[in-house]
Amino acid sequence: MRTHTLLSLTLLSLLLWASCTRADDTDSTQTETQEDTSKDTTEETSAEEEESKETPEKEKTSEIEEDKDVMILHINNFARALSENQYLLVEFYAPWCGHCKKLEPVYAEAAGKLKEQEEEGIRLAKVDVIEEKELGEEFEIGSFPTLKLFSNGDRKQPLDFSGKRSAEGIVQWLKRRAGPGVPVLDSADSAAQFIDSHNITVVGFFDNLESEEAKVFKELALDFTDSEFAVSATTEVFQKYEVKANSVVLFKKFDDGRADFSLSEEGKLDKENLTTFIKDNSLELIIPFSQETAEKIFTSSIQIHSLLFINSSVESQTALVQESRTIAREFKGKMLFVVLDVTEAMSHVLNYFGVSEKDAPTARIINMETGKKFNIDSGDLNTNSLRQLCQGVVDGTAKPYFKSEEIPEDWNKGPVKVLVAKNFESVALDPTKNVFVEFYAPWCGHCKNLDPIWVELGEKYADKDDLIIAKMDATANEVESLSIEGFPTLKYFPAGGKEVVNYSGNRDLETFSKFLDNGGVLPEEEGNDEEDEDDDKEEVVSDEEADDSAEVPTNKTSKDEL
Repeated sequence: MRTHTLLSLTLLSLLLWASCTRADDTDSTQTETQEDTSKDTTEETSAEEEESKETPEKEKTSEIEEDKDVMILHINNFARALSENQYLLVEFYAPWCGHCKKLEPVYAEAAGKLKEQEEEGIRLAKVDVIEEKELGEEFEIGSFPTLKLFSNGDRKQPLDFSGKRSAEGIVQWLKRRAGPGVPVLDSADSAAQFIDSHNITVVGFFDNLESEEAKVFKELALDFTDSEFAVSATTEVFQKYEVKANSVVLFKKFDDGRADFSLSEEGKLDKENLTTFIKDNSLELIIPFSQETAEKIFTSSIQIHSLLFINSSVESQTALVQESRTIAREFKGKMLFVVLDVTEAMSHVLNYFGVSEKDAPTARIINMETGKKFNIDSGDLNTNSLRQLCQGVVDGTAKPYFKSEEIPEDWNKGPVKVLVAKNFESVALDPTKNVFVEFYAPWCGHCKNLDPIWVELGEKYADKDDLIIAKMDATANEVESLSIEGFPTLKYFPAGGKEVVNYSGNRDLETFSKFLDNGGVLPEEEGNDEEDEDDDKEEVVSDEEADDSAEVPTNKTSKDEL
């Protein structure tokens, strides 16, 4: 399951990065803890403190000031804001938090949209938790930004925001919760009008609208802002759509037009199963890959994805997509079919799958659970070869492929030998050599910092015949026997085919040298307890670093953010 999650984030991040859009818009859990980021902002905080000493503090009263339609709250006006607004979404932030800074214009835009739409009783507000420690403690704020919805003045049980962190996502989430609730379709005409008015409509047919099943359905409707929900208990409506009581139907203006969901044999409505049903059936048979569809694709319960890479300006290639609909229908429920236009700005996605624009049309299949990828050569792609590959992947008989760059002519000229998948085995697994390999990503900030030290290490041992210092771009080369989940990853391959050693010590010349001189063993005094502690402090990637190199705030640069 961890592999599936990592791969989902990998591909989603690739798309959003290529579109110059951060995953903040689609991932409502992206936050920073004060512990994670305070070390990166010591100087900034000190500067702010100096500035605050020079600028006298303004007296806090019950008056409420605004910043771009967002109310500025503190301990003295928080209660007033709650009493005057039926629905109040509050962002608890820290001034130094990178994610908070990125959310700020989005949050202000959402506040402006609500004002334009004249939504009565719905407002957005923010609290500087560093300044307002008492409010931070009251609402147990442990990460930034944290968004909480306060309804009807209730201060005791605010609701955590669970929508998309885009302006439209915030507005939709709030309107869904502040709205009149799921509409009741009490006639065949009203049902037809409602269903025909929306691209995707989910209707619950219940014999009792106050039943436990109906309540679960209505609760679920609050979180699906991309679809419209309704309920009905009217026999006339049941007959029109040929359904029985206590069932759910998803109506859509594409593909089959509808999908039916059955309750359990006990007549219970399982919220998790219905969630999966709605997500999977809200997708088209062949899904255009875009920023809007990416999240839906990678949160689907279907873990095998067939990707068709085409040039949309070539008629024969768009025709191939239409011809592939038959295959997509055959494998529905087992495999998602996604089409990617190579003419659009998604070079990092293409690189991940080893596809160039001139390769179109071509196909790749990826198993999100195992991480294995399968391909069809461009000249061999047709409906028959695609069907055969799909069946082979589902059956487990297809052979995966692994990317490799061509072997550079000067791969062994410098102090650090350059490995690719095609020469990895002959060099790294040479039984007469000890080989120390850095697996890196070109965009990784930590890898860039390590590079001069690694070159120095190669120079130091250049005259040692049985020792090789090497590196491999793990974003462009894959080796079946290796799983690289973070950058840089350092592995020592001892001579004689002995067990591979994963290096986890300090990344400096002295420690590397001791490790190599000791036969690939870290000396006792260089143990990992202290190093792990240091890693926690030094390897966290700040938001600014993430912008430059697409790294995420983890102790090690994750492969998720390729």
